[in-house]
Amino acid sequence: MLKSEFVTNILELLLDGDKEVINAKSQLKYLIESDYEYTGSGVFIGFKHNIGIKKYKIKESNLILSGVDIKSTELEIGADCTLFFSDGLIDNLEIWSFCGKYPDRELNNYELTQVWENSPEKKIIVNKTCG
Repeated sequence: MLKSEFVTNILELLLDGDKEVINAKSQLKYLIESDYEYTGSGVFIGFKHNIGIKKYKIKESNLILSGVDIKSTELEIGADCTLFFSDGLIDNLEIWSFCGKYPDRELNNYELTQVWENSPEKKIIVNKTCG
């Protein structure tokens, strides 16, 4: 099961497209974040799969999805993200900042918006205060 609310929110919005993509949403309960690689301009998030995920494998084996815009007070301009599948299973998520600077930690305050053509334009807004 995913531990990061931020990653879960991104995946929920990305996997809200056509029927094939919506079927991939069933994979979420079988995913675990396995590693985070912060690059200074973004982050790569790898996933491990729990037993049972293969029954939700999608037909398009090497699908690549994008179309969720990330805005945050913690970023100068904003960021974008891309989800990669391997052999029909969610493999990794890449997030990169438009200005080339990304913190070496998860964002606490953000607005995610679906931006692909004909998307429902759903948004998720999270504002966590420290203290």
